[in-house]
Amino acid sequence: MNEKKNPETLTFFNEALEYFDKYTEHNVLVNNQVLRNRLSANYLRDEMLSELNNLKNIIENYPDLKIEALSETEKRIFQKFIKFYLNCPVCGNFNHYFNLKNLFFDDKKKALIKDLIKFMSLKNKKFKRYNLNVGIPCCDCYKKLQ
Repeated sequence: MNEKKNPETLTFFNEALEYFDKYTEHNVLVNNQVLRNRLSANYLRDEMLSELNNLKNIIENYPDLKIEALSETEKRIFQKFIKFYLNCPVCGNFNHYFNLKNLFFDDKKKALIKDLIKFMSLKNKKFKRYNLNVGIPCCDCYKKLQ
């Protein structure tokens, strides 16, 4: 246990690291446009928006089995339902697609869904005359209303 380490080996190791660092630091050619994009203040926002758009395309183009099981008229009603109730009537924020879809397919709330679909087809004259907003509150407004 009283063995002494050879200091020359450690020196060689440090020199080897310095040698590798010499060629890996900033001597690699980087595309200036890519570098500018990554340094811009909006880079992270742009990346997040592009990923959200990709996710939106996946959701729209690859619906789940419940939506595929609907007839064409039911699919049109479903799409109109999502579009009509997309915004919160209280604050105007977007409702989550996932929550709207779960509400639409919830067997316990079929009567509510039928009433909401009826509201979609009513003439808007009465709503405009009395300034009524019919809709589904977003998560935050729902918590405040409880």
